[in-house]
Amino acid sequence: MTFSLIDKISFFNISRGDITLFEWKPPRSFKSFLDLNIIKQNKRDDIFFHVDKGNLKIAYIRKNNLIYSAGTEALDLQFQTIEALIEHVIIEFNSIYDIDVILSYSDVTPTMFSPFKMNMIDILDNFPNLNLIQKVDVFCRVCDKTLPLYVKRSFIENAESHPAPIVYKHKGHSIICYIDRNFIVRGVELVNITG
Repeated sequence: MTFSLIDKISFFNISRGDITLFEWKPPRSFKSFLDLNIIKQNKRDDIFFHVDKGNLKIAYIRKNNLIYSAGTEALDLQFQTIEALIEHVIIEFNSIYDIDVILSYSDVTPTMFSPFKMNMIDILDNFPNLNLIQKVDVFCRVCDKTLPLYVKRSFIENAESHPAPIVYKHKGHSIICYIDRNFIVRGVELVNITG
């Protein structure tokens, strides 16, 4: 991946459900993107959820009573990339802050986490160098062309079996791609979307 996320991410939020602990938005952004009621409804830990809200794509995950979410107005940015960003921020944030101890006090405020904004800028700006994403080329029979699919390294490395199946939703349809340990595409099938 050759591009920084600094101009592509519209917000990053870390919340406890009742309070926002950390929020990053681009400079001069006055928008309030996140309606926590949308993501508080999901009580399940360790599973990424995706929301398409108008011209905004949101990915979020609940881990240890915290909700980590990121959104983009860059609709070409794939959810796997947003998820990789969230996974990396979780590691960085928790390596700096002992969240369990901090949250055990009653006077927790977002200003305690304000210094993390510099870390966030560094992560977004240097995202290509973090080696969290691998680009693979997949052929879509519906589009009749080869498309770039950005896959989280953690997805392949932590897969229970290989080739690992991943659904790539694009332009109103989806394909399922089977990717092996070496990020080689071993098959692509059209998925009929229902629901």
